Amino acid sequence: MASGVDLVIFGATGDLSRRKILPSLGALVTRERTKLRVIGAGRSHDTTDQFRELVKEASGNPALAATAEWVTLDYADPASFAPINALITGTAVVIFYLATPPETFSPILVAIANSAMVTKGDPSRRVVLEKPLGYDRKSAKELNAQLATAFDESQVYRIDHYLAKDTVQNVLAFRFSNSLFEPVWNRNLVETIQITVAEEEGIRQRAGYYDQTGAVRDIFQNHVLQLLALVTMEPPTTFDPDYVRRAKRAALRAMSPLDVTSAVRGQYEGYLDEPGVSLESRRETYAAARVSIENWRWDGVPIFVRTGKALRRRATEVVIKLRDAPLLRIGGRRQRGIPTLIVIRVQPDEGITLRIGAKRPGPKFELVPAGMRLDYAKLTKAPLPDAYENVLSEVLAGGHSAFPGAEEIELQWEIVDPLIKAWEAEGHPEVYPVGSWGPRAADDLVAGGGGRWIVSGDEAGTT
Repeated sequence: MASGVDLVIFGATGDLSRRKILPSLGALVTRERTKLRVIGAGRSHDTTDQFRELVKEASGNPALAATAEWVTLDYADPASFAPINALITGTAVVIFYLATPPETFSPILVAIANSAMVTKGDPSRRVVLEKPLGYDRKSAKELNAQLATAFDESQVYRIDHYLAKDTVQNVLAFRFSNSLFEPVWNRNLVETIQITVAEEEGIRQRAGYYDQTGAVRDIFQNHVLQLLALVTMEPPTTFDPDYVRRAKRAALRAMSPLDVTSAVRGQYEGYLDEPGVSLESRRETYAAARVSIENWRWDGVPIFVRTGKALRRRATEVVIKLRDAPLLRIGGRRQRGIPTLIVIRVQPDEGITLRIGAKRPGPKFELVPAGMRLDYAKLTKAPLPDAYENVLSEVLAGGHSAFPGAEEIELQWEIVDPLIKAWEAEGHPEVYPVGSWGPRAADDLVAGGGGRWIVSGDEAGTT
């Protein structure tokens, strides 16, 4: 009888594998006592002993390293995949993880399909793909079609690691298990929604990837739109993955394609001096846009999203601002109330905050902001698992709740494609200082909707 689990990592000696996949595997194997074998595969001429040393160093798990195997292959030569087939014969569950550049996806999938290593519809054979999933809607559609030739959709896992973060997973529980929020979660009481994905670092040594990709493809098309879909979707019939995906697809279909006249792009000062970046590069390291959702629940609600590198600090959060209460008359004068905010903080310091107005202690009737906070770090004595640990755990279990489906990916590209094409055709990004909150034009964008950027702990969020 077949037994065991083999995880075949293509590109196993690369940066992603060293920084994320192998450390998460080490923690997962230790915490859940999961038994699996790692098979590294790639173009480098490593030996199995060298790869085992890498696994030991990156994962911190000697037992995981002791059983690891290495296969040198040529992605364009299906015959070179034969040693993998020999290793996995008799293994109960085999997971193929493509931690490689997107241009290698096609030849790897062709080789897997032609090698009899998989049977379409067999849940014991799974494939995992890292973003970017395509370069635009057309290429994403072609990739999905190629996947469908060898794998059933139930065998495919498209990674968006943000969906595996505990705070993001809790958005559905927060929204739909608390009757307090459903009556206000619509255009009647929500004034605006904002999503910020800010990074403090620049592009580091990733010019080869980032200068071809940019902020919209890297963050908007996947993380931001997935977060927005979860926050704005209708209640699913059940919380089974298929029903959640249906609800997200409906939300994405209601989003209008991004309009260049309601968007801002920026490039941090010094980007052109980064190693590997062309002095003529017009690639955006910052993007902000207004999103319109044309359905009953959200019609007319201004929604603003932004992402950028080399910003003031690292922060990923969703801010839902409720409409202000009427002005209060206190002692013969009118006093403005404190804006009510629901803040879903994805990183760092994961948690959910409800900010309200309260009276300051003392004889005067003076309003000050007060907060009720759900702090995830305090819910458990153990450290929160890394998102990649959650991703790998779900792949091993055969679940799909943290993975977008094929149609979601194509819909997301449909939303961002017009903006990407317009920016690539003409114009230049606005240069912004490192350590700021981005271009000043982004402040004007939000001001046009009657507000300002909000980041918890730095409410103004301006430059």
